Amino acid sequence: MEEKWITSVGIDIGTSTTKWIVSKLKLMKTSGGFSLPRYEIIERRLDYVSPIYTTPLINESEIDMAALSQLLDQEYKNADLTAEMVQTGAVIITGETATKKNAEQIVHALAKMAGQFVVATAGADLESILAGKGSGAEAYSQTRPGVIVNIDVGGGTANAAYFRDGEMIATITLHVGGRLIRIDKNGQVAYVAPSLKLWAERGELNVPEVGAAYSFSSLQELCRQMAKALIDCILCIDPAHEGSSTEALLVASTATPLPVPDEIWISGGVGGLMGLPAPQNIEEAAKFGDIGPLLAAALLEHGASCSVPLRQANESERATVIGAGTQTTEISGATLFYDDGVLPLRNVPVAVCYLPKADVNEENDLLLLDKAIGAAMFKASKIYAASRSDPPFALALRDEGYCTYKRLQKLADRIVANYGASAQFAGFLLVICENDMAKALGHALTIRLPADMKLICIDQIRPSDGDYIDVGKPLKDDIVPVVIKTLVFYQKAEVSGHGF
Repeated sequence: MEEKWITSVGIDIGTSTTKWIVSKLKLMKTSGGFSLPRYEIIERRLDYVSPIYTTPLINESEIDMAALSQLLDQEYKNADLTAEMVQTGAVIITGETATKKNAEQIVHALAKMAGQFVVATAGADLESILAGKGSGAEAYSQTRPGVIVNIDVGGGTANAAYFRDGEMIATITLHVGGRLIRIDKNGQVAYVAPSLKLWAERGELNVPEVGAAYSFSSLQELCRQMAKALIDCILCIDPAHEGSSTEALLVASTATPLPVPDEIWISGGVGGLMGLPAPQNIEEAAKFGDIGPLLAAALLEHGASCSVPLRQANESERATVIGAGTQTTEISGATLFYDDGVLPLRNVPVAVCYLPKADVNEENDLLLLDKAIGAAMFKASKIYAASRSDPPFALALRDEGYCTYKRLQKLADRIVANYGASAQFAGFLLVICENDMAKALGHALTIRLPADMKLICIDQIRPSDGDYIDVGKPLKDDIVPVVIKTLVFYQKAEVSGHGF
């Protein structure tokens, strides 16, 4: 069997910190001599982990590109690596940094520094998913019954992703973070986030004024209130919704009501601080110039009385650092459908839709299909709204059974109807079928789509939520190469069971 090592770089530019990782991925050719090539990752090795740097900013609204480039150039040297040696990877901007006015330009500029990067300015939902994968919570949920929620608490936001059986079922993001209040070693307040001020106006939170000196006990109590509000919201005890006292904390949510978790993990920069002794005075609390250590201590304290187990994630500080964008070459076979001149397509994010079993009642079956497809597209449109790609996402259909001709027509109807609502400005539609029905579905779709909408429908491919897909130029009329780029995270052996 042929083997090949590829080098991957991951960069995470967050509200408070910037991190850089180098991974080596071992690919093995698993197809036979007379088959089309297929590679799978058989080993992941973390080669280099950078120190955790403070994200360089020019001011409150702009990232310092020159300082960031200089930092990353030095990290290449530290890792004994050049840009030409990197085949793949990912760069993301997360937290409040994603809202900086030059964030989009920064992330694309950095992507050009090395390899074929998956590039994303991570919105709240995408950041939650990335953190949940990176912390090990997603993999852990495959081995445990119930719902596992991972809360990635950073500098500006707390991003929670709920997992059941390895599938992300909901997310919520709140304005809770270690950099929302910045202080010096004397307790003097240098900055208070607007979201915290708004929360104080609507609730009973006592937020300090900029320039005022705040006592250790007052800051400690403030962090206890923030920790309680966060966990109460996650447990649905006091959900953040319109009209509630904690409404100002809410950034985004994919489910109302949220599922009740059976276990809570805390990752992120604040999660990393949970492993340290709790601050005993204002100088220790202000070690990093913010309330992060106090918030970490408050979360740990709250966990002792929490109704479900609450603990630090297996991988906390670097949960959202992406180890690699892996490339697994697959081939879409003889039943594909595509319009002339549409290929190749690059870096299209994947949204998986699990099709319900067919209902004998045709009206009920149509409603079930509409609900499943609509929910998948709505979630994808929220998660990938910031990417501005066309198509904005690829719809991957999972179907356990045979799809009849009648059901295929209903499926085409519901895809076209929902795509028009979820991707109003798209000029392309990319559909990925797990089973061999792409040509038939493609013909059904093309007669329903607007005349100027381009269509690509492929099959025999099984990507996952969060993957990115490339569809290359046809090798022949009935064969196109497909590259699936999966977000790969370093995981501790006790979580993954595979020792990587």
